[in-house]
This record gives sequence, C-alpha cells and structure tokens, in this order.
Amino acid sequence: MNSNATLQPTTIDEVREALLASEHAVIVGNQTKPPLSSAGPLSSSGTSCNTISVHGLSGVVQYEPSEFTFTAYAGTKVADVQAVLSERGQYLPFDPMLVRAGATLGGTIAAGLSGPGRFRYGSIRDFFLGAKLILGDGTIVNVGGKVVKNAAGFDIPKFLVGSCGQYGGMIEVTFKVFPKPVDSATLRLPCESAEVALQKMASAAVSRWELDAIDYHHATSTIYFRQRGPREASSAIASEMQTQFPELEQLDADTANTFWSSITELDWSAEATHVVKIPTTPRQFPELCQAIAAAVPGTLHVSGCGSVVWAAMKDADSLVALESVLTQLGHRGLCVRGNSDHVYLNRQSTADIEVAVQQAFDPDGRLKRRFGSQSRHSISN
Repeated sequence: MNSNATLQPTTIDEVREALLASEHAVIVGNQTKPPLSSAGPLSSSGTSCNTISVHGLSGVVQYEPSEFTFTAYAGTKVADVQAVLSERGQYLPFDPMLVRAGATLGGTIAAGLSGPGRFRYGSIRDFFLGAKLILGDGTIVNVGGKVVKNAAGFDIPKFLVGSCGQYGGMIEVTFKVFPKPVDSATLRLPCESAEVALQKMASAAVSRWELDAIDYHHATSTIYFRQRGPREASSAIASEMQTQFPELEQLDADTANTFWSSITELDWSAEATHVVKIPTTPRQFPELCQAIAAAVPGTLHVSGCGSVVWAAMKDADSLVALESVLTQLGHRGLCVRGNSDHVYLNRQSTADIEVAVQQAFDPDGRLKRRFGSQSRHSISN
C-alpha cells in the first residue's frame, strides 16, 4: 500500500483491512473540517499515514420514531438524517453544524461541535447514545447503547465526542431525537456593550420564557434570541419580552433562517479563512472578546448564551496571536476551519483517564494524532 494514501472503504470489512494495512491512519468523514482531518506533523521521518474515509458507509440502519432514536452508519450525511427525521416530525435539537457543507454523523461527533440549540437542550454529547467502534487493532466493539435509559458499563461514547477519532473509528452511531417544534421566532436586541449584553442574556436565560437559543454578535453588540414552540406561545413570549426589552425587534422568517444558518455553517464572517472554537463561560466571555478584538483582526460570535466564542480570522498568522491571548487568560481553542497544523491552541496535558482509554483501545498508537496531546474535554464543550 502506498504511503499517505486516501482510502475509501464501503464495507466494515474493508475499513478493517484498510486500518490493519496502515502504519498510521486517520479515520475521517466528509472532511468538512480540514484541520481536524489532518494527522498533523508525523512523529518521525519515513512514517506513513493513510487517510481512511468512511463516508462510503452511509444510510440509516434502524429508526424507531416512537422511541425517538435512530441508528445510522457514521458516514451518513447529517442532512440526509435530518430529512428522514423531518418526515416524522422529529429533529436533532443541538443544531448540528456544517450540515450544508456535507458534515457526517461520525465527523460531527469526532469534532464535538454543537450549534446555538445547545443552550436549551444540551450539546451533542447529550444526544449521542452509542456506537459500533473499530479499535486500533481492528477489533469491532459496541459502546453505549441504542436506548435512552441505558446505564450499563462505562459511558465510553462521551470520550468519542471531540476525540478526532483517536480512540477508534466509528462505524455505526445511535442518537436520541426530539419532536420538531411547529413554529420559531427570532428576536434581535442591540446593546451598548458586551457587559450590558451579559446582563440581559443572563436575565433572559433564567426567565420563564425557556428560550431555545441566545447568541451574541460582538462586532455589532447585538443579542439574538430564538423561541420555538406553538405559534400562540411564541407570540405571547415575544410580546412579554418586548415589555422588558423595548428595543427588541422580531426578524422575519427568511432573515432569521439565514442568520441561524450562517452560524451553524460558520459563514457569518465571509472574509474569514480560519475559524477557532473557544469554550468559555458567560461571566468570562466579555473580557475574552475584548482581549481578542484588541489583539487579533477578525470577527467574534458568542453562542450558547456565552458558553462558546467563535473567532473568525483572515489568515493563519492570526492563530499565533490568538493563542497568546488565550494562554494569558487561561483559555483553549480548537481550529475547525482553515488549512493549518495549528489545531489546538494553548494545548494542555491529556488527562490520565484519557491516556488509559487510548492505551486500551489503540495500544499501538495507530490512530493517535501527531499534532500534540490535548485534554479534549476542555475543547469539546
């Protein structure tokens, strides 16, 4: 087998054969997040690395609408799954990202990316139930389960979220889903500053409105609220919110859909070549945004009511300046868009439990990435 080949198996047996024939391998989906699809600098000269794409393993294996769960091959495009779920009035509430770009279920899990809907419903890890996994030695194992109430064994699926495939390659994955809301309303609120926005976001977050999403665009200092549910309820909540926030403006459906799509597709900053995800907290994001804006040219968007800052930059050199800011403030970042080996910003040592799982699942290090160790749980927020 040629060094550094790109392999496209279409069966589980072919995935195993490709993996065992590789000195080193990176298992990917549709490669919609280029930095995470790279092996990074190899540890020594002469080391070969094959890219194994599982996007050929596609399709829904089992769907139980009455149980609100489905199982599909990891290479299945999220868009295809959304179409199947929509026919039965169901959906994935965490707002999967890069759907239009062609993201797969396995790649979405491995990247650990969740959209604005995470605020109310939780992130991807809260909907990912189980997987059929191929380990570094070619062994096929099942982790997690196919039902919501499953407490058997260790919760290994949580380790797969944000793992970039370093513990094993996902073959099949199982998710829980929710009923799809019948109506949606988006409201926009201008603010004087990020600090003022924080106060208003916090007030809205603890209200009885049960908002679906609360995002903040730093450049325009604007909050975006989203409410989903019955039309009458959404209308009543919007009216009540305008009593508290007189400057609130409701967007028309097309404008709202375009806005939220720009967030999940990471194209809200058209000039950006690189996008970095930075987990943070509501209390920390104003200071973080101010520091980044002062040091790095680019655009910032805050999602999940202040739990994630997205930094969009115009060139790879900005990653170095951004990492300096993150290091000073004790934050970490993950580059999910742009051609760069600088994937983890301000990387930290890997936790002992992660090392133990890595050793158990891939003792020969066939799947271990070479762009450095990193505590995944600090970046898969």
